[in-house]
Amino acid sequence: MTPLAWLIVVGALLGGGLALLVAELRPGPPDLGAALDRLGAGRGSGMAVEPPARRAGAESATPRLDRLGGRLLDLPGLTLPHRELALLGRTPARFMAHKLLFALLGLLIPPYLVVFAALIGTGLSPVVPVIGSLGLAAALWFLPDLVVRSEAKAGRVEYLHGIAAYLELVALERAADCGPAEALVRAAAVGRSAVFRRITDALDRATLARQAPWDGLEALAGELGLTPLQDLADIMRISGTDGAAVYRTLRARARNLRAELLAEDLARANVDSERMVAPGSALVTLMTVLIAFPAVYQMFRGG
Repeated sequence: MTPLAWLIVVGALLGGGLALLVAELRPGPPDLGAALDRLGAGRGSGMAVEPPARRAGAESATPRLDRLGGRLLDLPGLTLPHRELALLGRTPARFMAHKLLFALLGLLIPPYLVVFAALIGTGLSPVVPVIGSLGLAAALWFLPDLVVRSEAKAGRVEYLHGIAAYLELVALERAADCGPAEALVRAAAVGRSAVFRRITDALDRATLARQAPWDGLEALAGELGLTPLQDLADIMRISGTDGAAVYRTLRARARNLRAELLAEDLARANVDSERMVAPGSALVTLMTVLIAFPAVYQMFRGG
């Protein structure tokens, strides 16, 4: 084969691998079996046990990537960002599969570069691809952790905005003489975002487990690490057990939450503004040099 043909083959393999990696990293459609399993978390409280045939069918329908990642969950010394994954709605098995794919990509990139260097006539020592593969694989192994934490930070802000709106809706339902449990359910049914769907799922799980709705909110708050949701559960528990009027308390908590979010937005805007100072100063310095250079050059040349 000619060097051009080798380049085409290597480029096609590398492009196909990158395309497969991007396709796996894209969020997929919701798994109906996993959603039913979450809703059936309370089957131990008098609900029917899932038949073995159905469990076997669900296991066979699990994507191969998830099964592969599930085998890596028992690695010694492994720490998973459980709350971040819960905020993003991703499973630990899929997260581990992504880490494995990134590590494999890091192992394969240096050999591709070695082949390319050989095709153009530049020889490389065998030590270079070995060290490069190990180093790049180790670096890319931790890349999904950084990506998940960054996405979870943005997702947490979205959840807090949704919880602030949910607090207002619950307060309005309570002002309309709805009971505490009914107010939580009716307010959650208003929204269609991911935040309201998670709250609705938590309330449904609590109902199936024959628990109070605020117990479901408390479990969700612990899973996601969201203090405002825990505060809402505590407020509604007091209202449900003692019959306390919580309209003003809910409105005040929603107002405080919005103030906290606004303060975080202002702090983030100030940080972004400070980061723009250095590029602006560099641009001004470059323009000054470009404008003054001809005159300085002519002055020294004439002297």
